[in-house]
Amino acid sequence: MKKILLFSLLLLSLTMFSQTTFVKKYNSMVAKKENIKQPWEEIDLTVVFNPNNSKEIVFYYSNGNTRTFYQTANAEEGKTKSGQEYQIVDCVDQDGTEVSIQLFDDNTCLRVIVAKGYTVEFYNN
Repeated sequence: MKKILLFSLLLLSLTMFSQTTFVKKYNSMVAKKENIKQPWEEIDLTVVFNPNNSKEIVFYYSNGNTRTFYQTANAEEGKTKSGQEYQIVDCVDQDGTEVSIQLFDDNTCLRVIVAKGYTVEFYNN
């Protein structure tokens, strides 16, 4: 009985940590530095979440550059004060920079929180 219970728990934990691959595209961005909005920029960005069922988020820019973020914690769900639902996950990028990536459930925005007062938001207008 103990073996069956242990196997069941192991199977459940593997299921909980499995990740589904999905892709989002964005065509504009705005940064906030020291809580001051910077000018809007047009971009061509493809973001792949959990490629090959990994705990990674990869940004593919139209100029050929890529940036990979490695999840350091499980995604958490939340709501903004205005009621927008989101998922947020802590990550570290390929250069060792710690960030949080926030994906809004209504697909309006992807936010990268780099530091207090410094964020980058991506939109598909």
